[in-house]
Amino acid sequence: MNKVIIKSFQHGIRIKMDPDADFEDIYKELIEKFNASAKFFGKAKLVIEFEGRALSEEEEEFLVNCITENTDITISCVIGVDENTENQYIKAAGSFSENSINHPGQFYKGCIKSGEILETDSSLIILGDVYNGAKVSASGNIIILGTLYGSVHAGCFGDDKSFVVALDIKNTRVRIADYSEMIQEKSGLFLKNKAVPKIIYVKDDRLEALAITTDNLNNLPF
Repeated sequence: MNKVIIKSFQHGIRIKMDPDADFEDIYKELIEKFNASAKFFGKAKLVIEFEGRALSEEEEEFLVNCITENTDITISCVIGVDENTENQYIKAAGSFSENSINHPGQFYKGCIKSGEILETDSSLIILGDVYNGAKVSASGNIIILGTLYGSVHAGCFGDDKSFVVALDIKNTRVRIADYSEMIQEKSGLFLKNKAVPKIIYVKDDRLEALAITTDNLNNLPF
C-alpha cells in the first residue's frame, strides 16, 4: 500500500500521506518517488501542498528539504488549510513569479480569502486584498496592493527590519518578527472613510504605523 501519493495540479504538487504510517516510512517513500520522477519535474518552480496528516513545522521543513535535495525543483511556497475553517486553500498556485535580482521576492496575483494560508521564504507582493480570516507570512517584507483585513507576519524568521505596506489597513493584527500589535482603523494616523496607504515597521520595540507621505518616508530608519 502506498504511504505517499503525489498528484500534480497546475504549477503545483499535492502530496497525500497515509495518516497511520510512521513518519520515517513517509519520508523514505517520498525520496524514492521524487528520485524516480526527477526528470519529469525537471527544474520546475512549484507550490507544495501536504495533506492526509497533521505535520509539525519541523516535519514539514524536513519533507521540503527531502524534495529540494533530491530534485531540481524550486519550491515557491507551501500552502495549507487552517484546521478551524472549511477546507479552503489557495488554488491560484501559478501566481508566483520572481522579482528582480536586486530585490528578491515573489508576486501573488489575486485576493487571499478567509481560511487561506500563504507562506513564503522571501518578500511578498500581493496584488489584491487579504480578507479577514486569511493568514500571510513571509521571511521578508509584505506589500499589499489592496486592503488588509486578515493577519500578516513579516520577518517571520526573526528579521525585525522587515515591514508591512498596504493601500488600506482595517482593524487587524500585524506581526513583524517577534513584535505584534492590533492595528486599529480609527487612529490619529488614518483619515475617516478614506483609504490611506500605510507602512508598519518596528520602532523602539513596538510597531509603528505611518501614513505613506514624502515626509514620513524620508524619516524611516531604513
